[in-house]
Amino acid sequence: MNIAKQHLLKLENHSLIVKMARFFTTPILNALPSFLIKKAMRATSHDAATVVAKGGSTHALEAMYTRYHRKLFSRGFFQGLADIFWHHFVSQPKALRNRLQIVQMFLEKEIRNSVTPISVLSIAGGSARAFIHTLSKLSHEEPPKLAHIVVVDKDISAIQTGKRLATSAGLADSCEWLNGNASQINSLVPNRYFEVVEIVGLLDYFDDERTTRLLSNIKTVMRENGTLIVANVIPNSEMSFVKKTGWPPMFYRTPKNFAQLVSRAGFSVRDTIEEPLGVHTIVRARKL
Repeated sequence: MNIAKQHLLKLENHSLIVKMARFFTTPILNALPSFLIKKAMRATSHDAATVVAKGGSTHALEAMYTRYHRKLFSRGFFQGLADIFWHHFVSQPKALRNRLQIVQMFLEKEIRNSVTPISVLSIAGGSARAFIHTLSKLSHEEPPKLAHIVVVDKDISAIQTGKRLATSAGLADSCEWLNGNASQINSLVPNRYFEVVEIVGLLDYFDDERTTRLLSNIKTVMRENGTLIVANVIPNSEMSFVKKTGWPPMFYRTPKNFAQLVSRAGFSVRDTIEEPLGVHTIVRARKL
């Protein structure tokens, strides 16, 4: 936990007022039927409607990641009030933004600690927002810290979103985009080896056997002592609500169980961080 101590202080949490409100709102959301939840989300908030329409996709994640990229009431007063609720009284958006910050922290540490530019492989990387944010920050330092990322994703629209972000940040030359599945990784990047592999989000949808198989296979494209950055959802109080929004079914694991799974696949776990809202575990490990 020491590695993230200063950063964790900047992560989002619930205020006392929000905690008191959630005492009532969370059980209500978990109890409401799916059609009412979806109807309310579609009717009140553009971001919430995107989550319902695009659950589990890069586009749903982007709606939650970019809450602070615009003024709260830029879409009108009533939608602003709805956004306050969906973004701040529900844990999921805050927790996802926390996860993003922690992953960025790990990526920054790896890039800073390398004397030469490193290669990063992001599997099911979507928009590669964590890498783009991190490298955008480090590339403007003196001397600049450089890296190259290969993003593999089966969703063409996610890749297009990532390309727009990279181009806007002036990092198009630092990113390479490949359309394909995680199971195809050896054929997608033949004879290539990476210092860092990032898999954040995908393992939420894999059972233990499939997760172990994928992580074991990932070792074949990693350099000696390469770093693995992975994340998984934790059992939490909003699981029923999330399912009712239409989000794809997920495999929830405790931080301890997830770290053990990573170890079982042949990695040495160095850091296990549970973000403040207890929705995501982020693990940094080394290839054995």
